[in-house]
Order: sequence, then C-alpha cells, then structure tokens
Amino acid sequence: MRKIFFFLLLTWGILAIPVSAQPLQIEVFDVTQSKVTKSIPLDEKNRSEALKLVKSINALYPKLNPTPKTGFMVKVPFEPTENIDTDVLKQSVKQVIFIFPEGEKPYLLIFNEKEQPMFYYFSEDSTGFLKMLEMNN
Repeated sequence: MRKIFFFLLLTWGILAIPVSAQPLQIEVFDVTQSKVTKSIPLDEKNRSEALKLVKSINALYPKLNPTPKTGFMVKVPFEPTENIDTDVLKQSVKQVIFIFPEGEKPYLLIFNEKEQPMFYYFSEDSTGFLKMLEMNN
C-alpha cells in the first residue's frame, strides 16, 4: 500500500508538469476515488495562503505509514520556488502536497533536495485556505 501511495504521488507530480502557456494549477486529489477531482488556477491569494501553511511547519509527521485511507490531498506548485526557513525545515520548495485525512490532524509532504518525501505537521489554521478552494472541511 505504501509503495502504491508513493507511486501515485510521484506520477501525480510528474504528469502535472506545467506547460509554459498554461497557468499553474492547484489540484485536489480525492484519496477514496484515487483521482484528481478539482483543479483551481493558482493565483497570488491562494499561493500566499498555502505559503503561510508551509511556513508554519513545526514538527515531523511521526507515523510510519503516511497514507490516509480517506480524505483528500491538495497539491500546490510554487513557480518560482519558495525558500522556507523554519526551525524544522530550511530549503527551497517547488511544490507541496497538503494531506487532509478525515478525523485526523492535517499534515504536508515536501520532497527534499534528494527528492525524498518528508512529511510535516503545520500549525497555521487551514480553514481560510480550504474556503478559498471551496472545500467543505
């Protein structure tokens, strides 16, 4: 199951390479349906809200299996990349995947410089970000 999850994430990331003529898109992936259910153009407002969440990273995600059984994930690209400097993370980020499992605290996925997946909790309230995306959470 874990290998399938990482394969889906990698495929999702690779297939979503933006073409320069198209605006960048935020994509919402429904875990239960195993598919992208919504695409929203990335604008300065939702980029800023996503960045607030990333900059509030405060702890590593401790569970061995980060794969949620239900809920949704939101992939946000950053073009140009964003430099993140927190107590827990110091690196340049080109995309982030927010994970919102049902009944659990949300967390996020960032690939490090070696393209290894790293999972983190964030402290900022995600309500405003989800409202902007018109997600009922």
